[in-house]
This record gives sequence, C-alpha cells and structure tokens, in this order.
Amino acid sequence: MIYVPNPTHAVGTIIHNVDLGPGDEVLSTNLEYGSCDRMWVYDGAQRGYKYIQAEMTLPVVDTDTFCKEFWNHASKNTRYIFISQITSSTGMILPIPEIMAEAKARGIGTIVDGAHVPAHIPLNIRELDPDYYTGALHKWLCCPKGNSFLYVKRKLQDGIQPMVKSWGWGEEYDVFKDSTQLPGESRFINVFQWQGTRDMSAFFTVPEAIKFQADYGWDDVRQRSMDTVRSIRDEVTAMTGLPKICPDDWLGQMATILFPSDNAVAFKETLYHDHGIEMPTMAPDGQSGFRVSINGYNTDADVDYLLKTLKTFL
Repeated sequence: MIYVPNPTHAVGTIIHNVDLGPGDEVLSTNLEYGSCDRMWVYDGAQRGYKYIQAEMTLPVVDTDTFCKEFWNHASKNTRYIFISQITSSTGMILPIPEIMAEAKARGIGTIVDGAHVPAHIPLNIRELDPDYYTGALHKWLCCPKGNSFLYVKRKLQDGIQPMVKSWGWGEEYDVFKDSTQLPGESRFINVFQWQGTRDMSAFFTVPEAIKFQADYGWDDVRQRSMDTVRSIRDEVTAMTGLPKICPDDWLGQMATILFPSDNAVAFKETLYHDHGIEMPTMAPDGQSGFRVSINGYNTDADVDYLLKTLKTFL
C-alpha cells in the first residue's frame, strides 16, 4: 500500500499502468464517480480500447439480479472490471465479493474504487483479493483531507510507474544506482512516496484516527448511524410515496433517497442557503433525489430538522 491524495489520483495511476489497447474492453457501471469515468473515457480514446458503462436497473431487486445484469455486458474482450464497492451517487453497497469471484473465474483483472469503504463497512483486502484497490481515509475514518491509499497486488508491482518520476525512482537504471539513496526496501513504495517536497501531515494522522474509533466504540456509532439512515429513508419515502432504490441491506451510513423536485440544483442551493443543510442532490433518469449521510457527529436534532424541512418542500 501507498498513500495518495485521493481515490481519483489512485485510479489515474492505475489507468496509467494497465496494459490496454485496441479491441480491449474495461467493464464498469453507470453508477461510478464522474472524475474516474472521465479518465477512463479519455484514456480509452487515446489507446483505442472501450470503456463500457453497464446500465444498471434501479430499483435494485437483489444481488443475483444485479450481478447477472452487470455480467451481461461482459465479452471475450473484457480485460478488467472497474467498479465501486460503495457508490458515491447512490450510497449503495455493491456485491463486490460476488463480482470479484466471477471476475477471477473468467480471468478478468479487478480494479475496485472503495472510496467510501474504510471505517464505513468491514474491509479485508486479503480476503477480497483485488488486483487494485483504493480507499479514502478522509471520509468515514475522519482524517484530514488529502488522505487516501492505493493497494496493488504484489505480483503486479514490478515495473509499475508513478505519473511523476522523482527521487525514489530509477533504481532499475544503472545511471541512478549510485546516486539514488533509497529510503526503503520496496521499489513500489520508493517510487510513489519519495517524491520531493510533500506535506505528509495528513498521512501521519491515520494511526491516531484508527485508535480514536477503537477507543470510542465506533462499531456502535456505525450501527446507530446505519439505523438512522434507514429510518430517514423510511420516513421520507412514506412522505413522498416514491420507491426505494435498493433493499435495506445494501445501505451503510448513507443513502440516496428519491424526492420530487423540478430542479435538483436549485433544491440543493435552497437547502443550503435557506436552511443550513448541505447534501448532494441529483436527477438520475428523470427522477430527482438527495443523498443523506450520518456519522457520529450527527444528532437526533439534526435528523428531526432535516425531516421537518423536507416536509415544507412537499
């Protein structure tokens, strides 16, 4: 593992290193984070491979239906899958263990965007065994911004290249062997983390953040937050009569909830400027909604205020 500023940076590094060309395909979904989609689309256009965004049906019925729909878009040319474990746009926890198992059975490489996973849901990278995985530590672990990690399976680390070549780079070239004083035994860590002047402060907070959550019973905080998210979704859907986009067990500490609005952007701005509530809003497939997130610092009063405010819009 290495530290990176954010998952977008990590995904860019992965794209920079995977071997893809004309005729190849990368299978993803229409639920992925926009900045990552943009990098894949650009790189595919440059190198001639296809980035396929499988159209996933909402509401989600169950895991089997979701997986079958996803794999219907695969072909003999699918070289990698790129998929979020928890999607930013919907808040859904996707069935990544099942998708990983099928990808391995098909001999397809696996790239997982786990931006919202660390300290949100259990994560065991050894068991999941992806080829590449990235997660953010400035979200649910509550570290400062600019704090994420990139995992690369050991057998894929040989020859991997950073987008910026700096002081840790070049040990495989004779011209640098005598002049480069490497800080560690891992070439992978050297080439990515020894890059001249960088502010490492955010990275040093990670052990303290992990200890803080362990000391203060954060498993209970997570469970309380998940229960609250489901309760909010129940109350809002009872108000609106609109469907839920997924079953309860697909949710963690956040959920995207359909809500009637003619203008999602104006709705978001009114929530913020007139009511002091900040939430992402969206308008997928002609519907509108918002994503609610609950963590240890949110109170019952916050939730009551949100629900009362939403009622005024109705």
